[in-house]
Amino acid sequence: MNLRLFGYRQFVMASIVAFIYGTAMFGSTYLLPIYMQLGLGLSASYVGSILLPAGLFLALSIVLVGRLADRKPTYLLVSIGLTLLSLSFALMMTVTLTSAVWVLVLWAIVGRIGLGFILPSLNLGALRPLDKNLLSQGASSINFLRMLGGAIGVSLCGIMLEWRLSAHGVSLTQGTSNSARLAAFNECFMMLAGICALALIASLQLRETPVLGEEVSSVKR
Repeated sequence: MNLRLFGYRQFVMASIVAFIYGTAMFGSTYLLPIYMQLGLGLSASYVGSILLPAGLFLALSIVLVGRLADRKPTYLLVSIGLTLLSLSFALMMTVTLTSAVWVLVLWAIVGRIGLGFILPSLNLGALRPLDKNLLSQGASSINFLRMLGGAIGVSLCGIMLEWRLSAHGVSLTQGTSNSARLAAFNECFMMLAGICALALIASLQLRETPVLGEEVSSVKR
């Protein structure tokens, strides 16, 4: 990894967001199926059918946001994505054992649309200020940080879940689902929502600063 990359403020901010993006994406990918199966008592095939629409919306949003990324400010698209992702985790805490299935589907879709806003715009915003000879290093570094965040996110969610289950005096292997087990999952979702909210601070620093030549020409006009 070429440490010269971190001399670019915008790349540093994008790296922080990429790390947290990976934490939230992979952490929620691990947590959601376990939550639906062992927290809400749904079958594995049922969980797959619930998450399928969210995956389709993720693919669609990536395509649409990819077209907007060249025309809209990076910080705006990334901030929208992080807001939707954080909102999705917060809304998951409203689900109960008697909630309708469509509620789960809707909240999952909100989160995946948020992920779709972040990925293409973040990559473009991270690489845009770099010198041409650093582009390949920048792309691989952003991917590395995202995957590193993902590995930590899965471990963090697993540790947090076990801790909160123990604190509530329940486990995933004994008995049926109950309010105490759901409370443990809800606290994990609260953690992910808080992490995404913190990433908003870094995303707002992705505002692009014009180079000196652009500033002079704008003054002349």
